[in-house]
Amino acid sequence: MTHIRQENELTFGAACLLTLIAFVWGLNFVVIHLGLGHFPPLLFSALRFLVCACPWVFFVPRPQISAGALLSLGVVLGIFVFAGLFIGMYEGVPAGIASLTMQAQVFFTILLGRFVLSERSSPVQIVSVIIGFGAIFWMIIIQGAIGTYAGILLVLSGALSWGIANIMMKRLPPVNMLGLMVWISLVPPIPLFLLSIGIDGWSTVAASLRAFDLGGFAAIAYTGLLSTIFAYGMWGSMLQRFPTTAVAPFALLVPVFGLLTAYLFLGERDTIAQFEASVAIIIALAANIWHRKIEKLLLSRKKADMADISISRKYERP
Repeated sequence: MTHIRQENELTFGAACLLTLIAFVWGLNFVVIHLGLGHFPPLLFSALRFLVCACPWVFFVPRPQISAGALLSLGVVLGIFVFAGLFIGMYEGVPAGIASLTMQAQVFFTILLGRFVLSERSSPVQIVSVIIGFGAIFWMIIIQGAIGTYAGILLVLSGALSWGIANIMMKRLPPVNMLGLMVWISLVPPIPLFLLSIGIDGWSTVAASLRAFDLGGFAAIAYTGLLSTIFAYGMWGSMLQRFPTTAVAPFALLVPVFGLLTAYLFLGERDTIAQFEASVAIIIALAANIWHRKIEKLLLSRKKADMADISISRKYERP
């Protein structure tokens, strides 16, 4: 078994690649929005995973995990996560807001890790979760005021499912992320296709497939090949080459690019309240990523203040 030697410092080329990955993931929400104009949400998701699985499953080795783990991950990550996201956006959640709301998976993962895996959360992480969920709750109220309560709650359910999938993956032995994504993509297509027929009706599904055009193909190719096969594969490679603390902060660019590209390509403009909630969520995400550095800084400041107090008391003595 070969091991990739991990480098200590991020190179300029690696930083550019990580920025590109974040851009691909951010733009993905705009592409989903456009793709939903060609397909009903569950059919779109089924086709996306079909492209993720075939023909790559014949070339990528199967991860060394049980069939049960592969199946359960395929159901949670492949069906629940993206069904919630795609249907939520179909119900009217803007692409930029969806890109931001899905980052709630970070906060759900922290909470689930604490209660399911008995992982300890630092005070800064706890504060970041409180700020993050507070901002998301405010976002739900804002979206409800413009008639998309159901949509934003569906997107949030996708984020919760993503958090559950993260906990499931933490229990797995070390696996190649690209191989895992390819093989779990075998699970969702048939169930999602059948659900689409049951919910949308065969006539709607058949009409969407008959009207298959270059725009629909581009949306499927982007979400399946670029956003999943390329981006997840490269992200996993970066995590193997460099420390997590160097790679993880680039995930903060995903909602930034999501909001920016939604503004540029779809003309989405956030209200002041949405902007404030967005900033609060990004701050909470940043605090979670850099919580150790923040705690060290606060501790050093506390020690310095205590030293100053001790010195001042020493000179105050008669």
